[in-house]
Amino acid sequence: MAAPHQPGDHQGSHGGHAHSAAFDFAEAAPRLRARADAETDRYRRRAARLAPPGTRTAADIGCGAASMAFALAETLPDAQVTAVDAEPAMIDLVRERAAERGTPVRTALASVDDPAALTAAVETPADFIWAGHVLHHATDPQAALDHLAALLAPGGTIAIGEGGTAVQYLPWHLGTGRPGLELRLIEAGSRRLEDGGDEHGTVPLPYGWNLALEQAGLTAARGLHELDAIPAPLTGTDLEHALEALAAKVGWFEHYLSAEDRTAWARLLDPDRPEWLGHRRDLHRLGVDTVYTAVRPR
Repeated sequence: MAAPHQPGDHQGSHGGHAHSAAFDFAEAAPRLRARADAETDRYRRRAARLAPPGTRTAADIGCGAASMAFALAETLPDAQVTAVDAEPAMIDLVRERAAERGTPVRTALASVDDPAALTAAVETPADFIWAGHVLHHATDPQAALDHLAALLAPGGTIAIGEGGTAVQYLPWHLGTGRPGLELRLIEAGSRRLEDGGDEHGTVPLPYGWNLALEQAGLTAARGLHELDAIPAPLTGTDLEHALEALAAKVGWFEHYLSAEDRTAWARLLDPDRPEWLGHRRDLHRLGVDTVYTAVRPR
């Protein structure tokens, strides 16, 4: 399961704790920037693999820190690339990164639930559209995908980052808390995502993304699986990113965790305690990214 990227601000109660499922994009911007910088090479390879030859116009929909938009602009210097997001904090972050990198990336504020705004943002039919982990947040994912398909030029390609498995870092048993602690954290993320969907009135997609692409009138739908793996022990920036990611998830999903699990995570994430994860030599990184692609018929 992919970690929620854009949960709603549902007011509810889990385990007796009133909470908001709202995600603070401004607060998360520094971590998202750091992660995007670390993934620069990976996204350049992905852009070169996915964007069709001769791409002149491309869009990164639900761009976040715009890893794909920058990869496209830097690997296809003659292409016009637009980064689109519904969050002003993310658009501000993209503009800052563009100025720092000297990379010409257009920005536009639009939601996947707003067809008119998306059409205005993309401006001209796109040769390539990337939508990474955003369509499952749409109120009607199929309708949102249908509209993105309509923004493609004839023969254009869409690639959507959906599905795959959540990245895991920890052994099953840590000696602190009950076994399966990280699996329960992933499940907590799923419940938070469900709450956000309920608040927005989201209609879950009842079939796979390859079928959704076909339903949108596209052809040659296929799935690509990318292994995201670094063996133990994690060191240096890889370890730092793992600790930051785990701390962020615990912060996001804490109201969906049991009191026992919250206590275990507090110990594991405290640098002043002997149980601190940073002391361990058995942390790894393992996940699978899934990307589905399809083409608009000519």
